[in-house]
Amino acid sequence: MGPEPIPQEIVEGALRRAKAWKLAALDAKVNAQSIARGIKAAATAAGFEDKVSEDGKFRVSKARQYIDALATDKTKLAPPEGTKPLSAFWSYGIEHPRAPENDSGVPFLSQRFIAEEWAAQQNVTDPDTARTLETTQGGRELDGMFLWEPKVIKALGGARGGFGPGYAKAKWDEISATYGELAEGRVEVFADVGNTRAVLHQEELGTLCENPNVGLHNIHFVYEAPQSWPEATRTEAGTNAVRAVAQFDDKDLPRYIDPYAFAADTPEARKAKIDNLMEAVAPGQAQVSAVEAPEQQATPKRPPSPLWQMGFQQPTTITRRETAGPASGAASAEAPAPTLHPPATGMDGP
Repeated sequence: MGPEPIPQEIVEGALRRAKAWKLAALDAKVNAQSIARGIKAAATAAGFEDKVSEDGKFRVSKARQYIDALATDKTKLAPPEGTKPLSAFWSYGIEHPRAPENDSGVPFLSQRFIAEEWAAQQNVTDPDTARTLETTQGGRELDGMFLWEPKVIKALGGARGGFGPGYAKAKWDEISATYGELAEGRVEVFADVGNTRAVLHQEELGTLCENPNVGLHNIHFVYEAPQSWPEATRTEAGTNAVRAVAQFDDKDLPRYIDPYAFAADTPEARKAKIDNLMEAVAPGQAQVSAVEAPEQQATPKRPPSPLWQMGFQQPTTITRRETAGPASGAASAEAPAPTLHPPATGMDGP
């Protein structure tokens, strides 16, 4: 028997959360000035003031200083004192017919909302036993700033106020890494793999491997490896540990495993590739036992199994490159051609 389908109540709760966030995002477009005023007021309350950069060439707004500090403020990301919750991480999402449409007009359910609903239901009977970044004080605050919205950035002063291109992603990279540094014991990853475009791969998984209170063996992917992979790849490269360090979608970037070329290698070559990759990313961790989870940490309840078992579309890998062509340049002729969605932004993405 295969794993049980994800509980329907989690799906319904995730859809409600996604729709509520979509409405808030639309409101941010209309009320960008109000959001900017709120950020500036929080900066003033925290004691920040506008200043000139050290080289005297540009102004550093108090809002920029406040957000910079927020992204690394561990006091706003730490769990309540005396608790050791399961920390959940997420990446991208799936198409769902009842989800809000993304910028490309696709009904899209972010893994964020699936993870949040799972954590919320976990906490119903066992309070403070599960969390996501966006449910922490710092995560909620940064999320409510809607820095992905160009009108908000403009209202904050744009480049003249220190909010240049890529600022929102940089802040989410920072706060994600800080959140990962504070995790303890087992962590739940709501993704099938770490895509190279995502914060999960770029920041979080590496941070978790280096975190002495987590480590390689405490990283658990909620979803199994992609069903489109050959069996040898699913079995040998689809383990939690390998997926925590490898990437499978861009041959031009480090830590790449081609799912189809890998399966065509000899067993000895496959083992050597994995051993070398693991040792390069997480030295010595492949040979040691998992860090013992804190005794206060609860066992996750019915972690979701892949949504595609309910008839939904399997999450699709999105390539980093914007040029046309297959995600894997070394794929065999028998490999199925991937279906690519447009590059993700904002809540479609990291």
